[in-house]
Amino acid sequence: MTKWIKYIQYVVYLIKLEKLKKAVVIKKSKAYPKPEVDNPPALQEAAVKYESLRVILGGRQTLRQSLSGDFDLIALTREGIKKSTLKSLAEHLGISMETMSGLLHSSYRNIQRKDEDELLDTLKTEKVLELAAFAQRGIEVIGSKEAFKEWLHSPIVALGNKPPLDFLDTSFGIQLVIKILGRLEQGVFS
Repeated sequence: MTKWIKYIQYVVYLIKLEKLKKAVVIKKSKAYPKPEVDNPPALQEAAVKYESLRVILGGRQTLRQSLSGDFDLIALTREGIKKSTLKSLAEHLGISMETMSGLLHSSYRNIQRKDEDELLDTLKTEKVLELAAFAQRGIEVIGSKEAFKEWLHSPIVALGNKPPLDFLDTSFGIQLVIKILGRLEQGVFS
């Protein structure tokens, strides 16, 4: 993992740890004392997952609220995300804004016309969040952002010698490419 991801993980861990210490009150029974848990691994993993997703979407500059779970993603989808998140996501995918507009099934001119702070509609927001989650998973499996970008643009045998990027315009295509990532993670040649 790169240094910045480790740093973000550590910061998120410290924040979550402080919140847990304040929020969790463990009542101790006299007969059966319960061990105190300072940092449940599931909470750490979830916090890191959502914080890295936020980074892919442009961080604090583009997302006002922090993401701490699926309910936050649902609310964000309904509210809409700023157009400026597209630039960060395109950079993580190693694609141009023209290609990004194609993945969103919108004309480049339509996207260009929007102000940077203008919110995307629900369907585009959902697609952007789906692509960001895919990018997060890809970076996690492949190992680095640069290696992921290279993989994304390379022909894959399991995809008929087409690059994974060619399949990101539909939800089913994204699911297919995520399955390929799962195989890679398990060591299965694809």
